[in-house]
Amino acid sequence: MTEPRRSFVYRGTDIDGVSIDPDRLEIRGRSITDIIGALSLCEAALFTLGAETDAAAALDAGLARVIAACGPEHPGPRIAALAAGAGADLPRAVMAGLCALGEAEAGAIREAVPSLPEGAAEGLSVCAAVPALIAAWAAAQGRPAGRAQGAGFVSLAHGLCAEGAECAPADLALVEDVLVGWIGGFGPLPPSVMIPRIAIGTGVSIQQAVAAAFAAAGPLHIGATMQAVAILNRALDAKAEGPVEALLDRMLAAGQKIGGFGHPLLNRDPRPPHLRTRARDLGSSHPVWAVYDAACAHMAATTGLEPNVDFSCGAAMIAAGVRDPAAAAGLAMMARGIGITAHVLERRARPAFGIRRQAARDHLEAFPEGWL
Repeated sequence: MTEPRRSFVYRGTDIDGVSIDPDRLEIRGRSITDIIGALSLCEAALFTLGAETDAAAALDAGLARVIAACGPEHPGPRIAALAAGAGADLPRAVMAGLCALGEAEAGAIREAVPSLPEGAAEGLSVCAAVPALIAAWAAAQGRPAGRAQGAGFVSLAHGLCAEGAECAPADLALVEDVLVGWIGGFGPLPPSVMIPRIAIGTGVSIQQAVAAAFAAAGPLHIGATMQAVAILNRALDAKAEGPVEALLDRMLAAGQKIGGFGHPLLNRDPRPPHLRTRARDLGSSHPVWAVYDAACAHMAATTGLEPNVDFSCGAAMIAAGVRDPAAAAGLAMMARGIGITAHVLERRARPAFGIRRQAARDHLEAFPEGWL
């Protein structure tokens, strides 16, 4: 008799992680699918940071103050625009602009929510500034860019990255759900979490450590959202050559990787089916969902791959008017920065390089060849 596989939960952190068989993604021991749709972005941020969620309205106001402060004359957007003019892609331009943040931005959040854990305001100030830097990057390249509008941080952030002012309330609500889904990950293992954890161990500022996450935002990590948006945009184009199934077949035949499908650990990312249900429940009626459903069915039938959060994110962003692939990925990275902030704070309390000398010597041979 074959012994059933045991569920595995990564316990290298108290913040987030995955379990296998059944596939599950957790934040602070709570399933991500229980959080998406139940908590606002600010509530989820406070929960992830181990703070009281009843301060969500105050945090929302503090994040909105940072966006308002990061206008065209602020050093951050100006640096991001200069980097864009020199040919930098969005992750590099945003990372450069984030290096110009200081006490003023962190102070706006700390003043709004004095009860935040020490250092949390610095990390959250990085997240709050990202939409303004995305807008500066887009404007510097002559790309369509929106403007901050509406009430609340999510609405302001969306407005800066969307093309056009029209967005159905259901689609804006779904964007917030997607952003909440991005907060959690599989512990300290993803590059966008590992690099900030390593950085804070060298004694850099919290803002610098969180900004360093953008150095890991490549086409194989976070950048899959860019590929997902590009694929869905092409399929929605009135001049597209055939349905999305034909587009996917051409890409597969050419040996191209289909961004937004499969997961490095999970057999099935639990977020996409939950987010798709949320889209139906909220009443999102954008045509992108028909294309999304067709793409998911075709990939499952031809490759056996399920969608991951990148593909769901791409559909939700397009439905809400965020059609620039880089802007959509930038907003995803902004939300991921909330979880990264929690990781940086956790890591800062540990030894400088994460391990004592004797423990490092004892485990030196345990690292597999080629792991890093």
